[in-house]
Amino acid sequence: MGVKVYFKTIGCRVNQVETQSLLEKFAALGHSAVSDLVLADLVVINSCTVTEFADRDAVKFLKKIASVNPKARIAVTGCLATLNPEKILSLAPAALIFTNTDKEKIPFELCGAPFKPDAFAVSRFEGRTRAFVKLQDGCNLVCSYCLVPKARSAISSKPVSAAENEIKHLVASGFKEIVLCGTRLGMYKCPGTGLDLGGLMVKLLAIQGDFRLRFSSLEPMEISEGLIEILARGGKKFCPYFHLPLQSGSDKVLKEMRRPYDTASYLRKIGFVRSVFPQAGLYTDVITGYPGETQKDFDDTRAFIERCKFAGLHIFSYSSRPGTEAAALTPLPPPIVKARSTALHELDAELRSVFAASMIGAELEVLVLKSEADPASASGGGGVGRSLGLAGNFLNVVLPGRLEPGGGYMVKVTGAEGGSCFGEVALQAPSLKGT
Repeated sequence: MGVKVYFKTIGCRVNQVETQSLLEKFAALGHSAVSDLVLADLVVINSCTVTEFADRDAVKFLKKIASVNPKARIAVTGCLATLNPEKILSLAPAALIFTNTDKEKIPFELCGAPFKPDAFAVSRFEGRTRAFVKLQDGCNLVCSYCLVPKARSAISSKPVSAAENEIKHLVASGFKEIVLCGTRLGMYKCPGTGLDLGGLMVKLLAIQGDFRLRFSSLEPMEISEGLIEILARGGKKFCPYFHLPLQSGSDKVLKEMRRPYDTASYLRKIGFVRSVFPQAGLYTDVITGYPGETQKDFDDTRAFIERCKFAGLHIFSYSSRPGTEAAALTPLPPPIVKARSTALHELDAELRSVFAASMIGAELEVLVLKSEADPASASGGGGVGRSLGLAGNFLNVVLPGRLEPGGGYMVKVTGAEGGSCFGEVALQAPSLKGT
């Protein structure tokens, strides 16, 4: 009789892909996933430790298991399990700990089966219209605030042939968008051929089928003119979306963070991206409240963000991580950090609104994610309903009528409100034909 497994994922997109792959491996060995924690024989937690909030999520969930299903076996992996297993074992002494290096072995070791690694390949994402593929793992940067290089120090990449086959299978299964992920995607290097990310993209963009490719994120120093030109040759098969972490708009703070670029080089990078992809959605990560960040540093950051005209921000208040260089620095007073975070969130809302409004009149390729009844209807069942879609440049687009999720359409943007657009279907999207 198969084991019922409950999966809990905390943290990044890479963790989410890895969990999906583990789920499929358990299924191949005769076991099943359950969505109700009470029913689980085994609980697999894929943890994160990038921020103290990620640690808290893991602790909170371990306590929930103890109260809801104390008889379940527990296996914990991920970055918290790799760097601080003691924290886990203090709450769940019987938990099995698997480091990131051993993560892929979990189903095989627990089921007593021969290990068959495939670099976390996936074949499906139930309930989703987009699929995610992990291409690379590991980081060797020395950013002063970050634990990731300690938790994922081994750098590896999926072979080109394996990536091609995985994406072909997902496209054949009906996925219209594939998101390419990695701890540091720009460091991709095929172990067999030596092809870099640009060389890989030449191969992936040549795959036949009605689908599009999107990057999860790239470090700014790993965006090159050659890579951008390759992506442009992909036409509508590549989504004009770039998530390029900035962290600070102050050169002083960037240097103290040990980030390997300055604001001038960052500005040049995004300038070239926009020259090739004028409708590109440019998003970024920003850390506020880094120890030693002065009011001038924050003002410089805000001014630089405005100059870059991002489509949106992902804002993080600095979180001290034991074992990092920055952990020895004196933290800023919490009220100051909170005020700066609030100011950046307000700026983010403004940037998203401006970017959405800038698309009015444009035609965008939109993938329908879901449809729903008209929210204006009191019963929820009246009206023509509406569909919610995602443009190639990552804008949310609301369309009239209940369209089939997974369908792709060229959409004329007719209006904008907040960070979302409203549009009308012009015709079926050429790279996303069919539903």
